[in-house]
Amino acid sequence: MSEAQFTARSMHRRAPLARFIATSSGQAVARAIILGVLLAVWQFVPSPALRFWVSGPVDIVVRLWSWILDGSLWDNLEATLAAMALGYAIGTVTGVALGLLFGFLPRLHRVLSPYISALYALPKIALAPLFVIVLGIGIASKVALVAITVFFLVLTSTLDGVRNVDRDLVQALSLMGATRTEVIRKALVPAALPWIFTGMRIAVRYAFSNTLLAELIASNRGIGYLIEYYSGTFDAAGAYAAILVLVMCSVGLTEVLSRIETRMALR
Repeated sequence: MSEAQFTARSMHRRAPLARFIATSSGQAVARAIILGVLLAVWQFVPSPALRFWVSGPVDIVVRLWSWILDGSLWDNLEATLAAMALGYAIGTVTGVALGLLFGFLPRLHRVLSPYISALYALPKIALAPLFVIVLGIGIASKVALVAITVFFLVLTSTLDGVRNVDRDLVQALSLMGATRTEVIRKALVPAALPWIFTGMRIAVRYAFSNTLLAELIASNRGIGYLIEYYSGTFDAAGAYAAILVLVMCSVGLTEVLSRIETRMALR
């Protein structure tokens, strides 16, 4: 058998596997296998010293299940999600509204842009201790930090969307006697909508991160508080269980926003 024939037969034998991997179900199976191998290696780490620091998947799941049974998970998750959701809503609404306003009033944007750029460049986490001093360790300081972070992300995305609006369409609407409200509703908003959803999707991750950081700095409830508490007591299983909850929530919310964006784009 020649080398070319051997290569052709080998490729023909691998073809069914390649076709299966190319399908969505095949990709799901491949991902599950990779995840299973990684978890198995993690679970059976031979070094006792390393296991002290990284715990194990079984220990993490057991700890998470115990939180579910005693209700402590829901209490802390509610505190984190409440602060995140309220700050996210405030930041999104104000960011979109001000972005559309600046898009319709470019002179106002040119006047205020130096101040906005300066505040945008400021690392928002530097404001967390100030918010704690002014607003206390309750939910208000977390909401303020999340809101200002989300506000600038959504504002910049909205402005980028408004800049890409079809100017000919705006002029045509104005010539036909459209009011400012109609121009915003029929031209500015549709043009900015994909950019707004992109900013909102990106802002979810930052909202979670800043909520977590605010809870790590000063809090007595929340997932960030759990991470800080169990890390401080060298309980790796508890810290990893809290991180797992954050990952699942962040992925879930990002997926929801992606689906909403896809549906809005199809309309």
